[in-house]
Amino acid sequence: MSADDLSARITAPFGAWPNDLDHYNPSRCRRLTVSEHAIVNATEHDKLVVKTFHSLPEADVSPTAIREMRMMLLSGEDVSVRLEGRLLRGSRIEGFVMPYEQPLEAELASASAETKVQWIEQLQALVSRVHAKGILHGDIKPDNVLVRKSDGQLVLCDWAAAQMQSEAVAPREGTSAYQSPWRCRDFDLPLCKQDDLYALGVSIWHIWQGRAPFDPEMHEYLDDDIADGLQPNLDEVDNATVRALIERYLKAAPSVPNIDDSDHVE
Repeated sequence: MSADDLSARITAPFGAWPNDLDHYNPSRCRRLTVSEHAIVNATEHDKLVVKTFHSLPEADVSPTAIREMRMMLLSGEDVSVRLEGRLLRGSRIEGFVMPYEQPLEAELASASAETKVQWIEQLQALVSRVHAKGILHGDIKPDNVLVRKSDGQLVLCDWAAAQMQSEAVAPREGTSAYQSPWRCRDFDLPLCKQDDLYALGVSIWHIWQGRAPFDPEMHEYLDDDIADGLQPNLDEVDNATVRALIERYLKAAPSVPNIDDSDHVE
């Protein structure tokens, strides 16, 4: 899809998308997540999810929404949660609409080892496809992974930090627990493929263990601790193959270009 076609699709008149909204009452919705600049709510009966933006200058809301929609469309539905509509005020885009899919995090506690292996392999494949399209996600973590209801396949959400690899600059967003030591030492480095791969390693640890790798009460200054070498405890991983896979990804760094996402759990 050309840049002009992409822009035309995103800014098409109201009704061009199947679930365009021109009114929206957050008080009648269920809050799913809140971040520094975004709120994600589920509509009544959990049919749809609406992402809106806050704490931004009014002039930045529409460009921010459009930028994330663009990255989702470029990534494609084989990788990203599907876009189903926009939240519009007149011709101004104030957010976007997605189907409600099951968060992976909600499934971890009850998942079998076999299922976790399948999820790990699916997540590896997702990251591989993202990179093959020249895209960097920038915030890989289980909270940004959904289980698609139609077929049980994983898809990625929250593309706010995503960038084209050819245009990469220093990331504006990210999650400390999944960032690498080199990133925590220098946030001005351009986003790179290895950022996603390191985060993939931490995410695999999280999936296998069923919990986040670091206790925030024990790490008040998590960025500094990671910069000093803090990593997920591999001794807790009771599967040697999974442990080796995580260890491989945790070696990812801009100076180690041969780390990739092609290994799988046997």
